[in-house]
Amino acid sequence: MWHSRKYWDYYRDDFDWPNNYLPPNLDKTRKIYFDLGLTAVEAEALISSGYVNIQGDMIVDRYYGGALASSDFATRIRKDDFSEWYRMAKLSETSCRPGFLTTATSFDDLKMKVNEIQESFGQKLLFRGQTAHHETTRLIKNPYLLIEGLGETSLIPSIWRNLLKNRPQSFHHFYGFSLPQWSEIILSQFNMQEVDRRVADLRNRGEWIYSPQDMEDSDDPLVSLFGRVRLDLMMGQDHNLADLLNTLLQHYGLLSPYLDLSSDLRVAMFFSSHRFIPNRNDTHYQFVGSNGSKSILYLFKHKQDEMAEYAHDRVLHDLQPLRPKRQSCVVCRSSPYAINLASLYLVGAIRIDFELPESERLSTQEIFPDVHEDNFLAALLKNCEYPERVTEFQHR
Repeated sequence: MWHSRKYWDYYRDDFDWPNNYLPPNLDKTRKIYFDLGLTAVEAEALISSGYVNIQGDMIVDRYYGGALASSDFATRIRKDDFSEWYRMAKLSETSCRPGFLTTATSFDDLKMKVNEIQESFGQKLLFRGQTAHHETTRLIKNPYLLIEGLGETSLIPSIWRNLLKNRPQSFHHFYGFSLPQWSEIILSQFNMQEVDRRVADLRNRGEWIYSPQDMEDSDDPLVSLFGRVRLDLMMGQDHNLADLLNTLLQHYGLLSPYLDLSSDLRVAMFFSSHRFIPNRNDTHYQFVGSNGSKSILYLFKHKQDEMAEYAHDRVLHDLQPLRPKRQSCVVCRSSPYAINLASLYLVGAIRIDFELPESERLSTQEIFPDVHEDNFLAALLKNCEYPERVTEFQHR
């Protein structure tokens, strides 16, 4: 069973991406397309592009739609409406979505444009910087997600990019670190010899200390704290806790179904002007400026129910993950039926056609503190199975 497999299986070259989620009904999908008069070639092109049936007569676009029964005509389309949707899709250069692409020629110009855009939306927007723009590669793009000048923007998290590369027809459901794996990392902040000594003393004095609840109820502050953290971890199947812990995989360079955004413009500009250089002995970010005017800044609506700002949870206690705090991180979730979900909330983009002034540049050390500052990073490196997979930066 997949539940007994390890998270690290995702890094195996021969991982088979088991279809362990609600799979689409491809026979029903083909029948819907044939009933609408589409050819076999057209049906297979749509299926390979991710337009499939899950239930009823609904066609879901797996890049955005989610496994929902409601129709929005754009990402979840009823059979009766699909002919019109497909007509628009065949007019692939036609954009049915409001959005913008503009260019900034200085940092002051960028800030002015961002402020104007935020004022027009009446809310603070989120940002993501990249050294280049990427579009989805599927054959049939969603006409309702095209933006003039950008096409259909690809903002697919790492885990789904690997899935599409190795087994594109799988609707695999992501599993992160297991509870024992998180427990090993989180409980490493305690001196276990001291905890065991104190528990033994309490038992010798006649106290009943055998369960995490007994520990939490103890008058000994260390034993009580240890028991509380263990209880929190034992309830780690709770969605909110699992969600919090798995977002940390993304922040520290591990495969995940989350996409990093930021509420800080300068952080986003760091990622639009620096290229990640992986190296066993010297992993670093290289300053590339505007990357020959290819660098880009994306702007997003903040969708509260699909995005999460980092908030320290008491289960982590003294383990303070500094990366999400320093980077003002907001992560956008995704799923097997919404692998490009962040792009659904994209409102536009700004091309970077200037070199960021040195006074405005953040350093790698500022947003990627090392193990001497980030004790969560130190615990992760010491207690995960493959610490070499974690992005660590040596600051000299």
